[in-house]
Amino acid sequence: MSIELLKAHIEATGMSQKQVGSQLGYSASVINQYLKGTYGGDVKSIDKAVAELTQRQESKATDVSSEFIATPTAKRTLESCGFAHAMNDMQLVIGDAGLGKTMALKEYAARHSNVVMLEVDPTFSAKVLLTELCNLLGVTTGRNNNAMMTAVIEKLKGSDRLLIVDEAELLTLNSLEILRRIHDKAGIGIVLAGMPRLRANLRGARGQYKQIYSRIGMVHDLKMRLPATDIAMFCEAALGTDAFNERLEKVSGGNARRLNKLLRGINRLAVINKAPVTVEMIDRFADMLID
Repeated sequence: MSIELLKAHIEATGMSQKQVGSQLGYSASVINQYLKGTYGGDVKSIDKAVAELTQRQESKATDVSSEFIATPTAKRTLESCGFAHAMNDMQLVIGDAGLGKTMALKEYAARHSNVVMLEVDPTFSAKVLLTELCNLLGVTTGRNNNAMMTAVIEKLKGSDRLLIVDEAELLTLNSLEILRRIHDKAGIGIVLAGMPRLRANLRGARGQYKQIYSRIGMVHDLKMRLPATDIAMFCEAALGTDAFNERLEKVSGGNARRLNKLLRGINRLAVINKAPVTVEMIDRFADMLID
């Protein structure tokens, strides 16, 4: 029975035996033998792992869709990217965590083949930044900073590409200066997205970074929370009703990430209990979320 379940899972997902083995904690050769019915080891343990895997997949199938929703806020983010792209300009997209910046940026990148999107980590130095850009652009060169920067600029010059840099508030001043020079020399558009402190970083405590800040064409500020219209669109898309919009707006605090967790949790509770969504269910799950 479990062998048939695993075969159905492989067919439905298109995964290789190696990938499925990784999910189950077994090698590809073991999975191959198991599927053929020739495995001489602990078959019952694999049966148990397969049953648990398929149960998890069934549970995920009831999850709320995380597809992009074109809310007014998301549309304005797309417009900012479009302006920077068309005008070869530098734009800022700033806002608190959980306002849907990254999803909108990824949507723009998905819609346009000549977009390079880089997500910054706290470990990024100038060298790491240039190395990541070389990797994204398929540039092979010497790995000193000057050689990499020259190669990146040559690759981007006249390309009409847009570079999107998410979590840009984590970049050092030196890294921001590198992006400014890439913008100036390659003539491409750049969108810097991040937390509100990104704007302060670009200004400098005493306004000493004028060369960087003066390149910024416009700032799209998502403010502190999502507007009610955005929240309504998310809620109605997930639940198919506007009956709980006001309550969900209140308990989510206008935070898209918190709202998404609420909607996923509420939907799961409804499925488990085989009951319609209620205000009590919303409040019960909201109490479990960390503020």
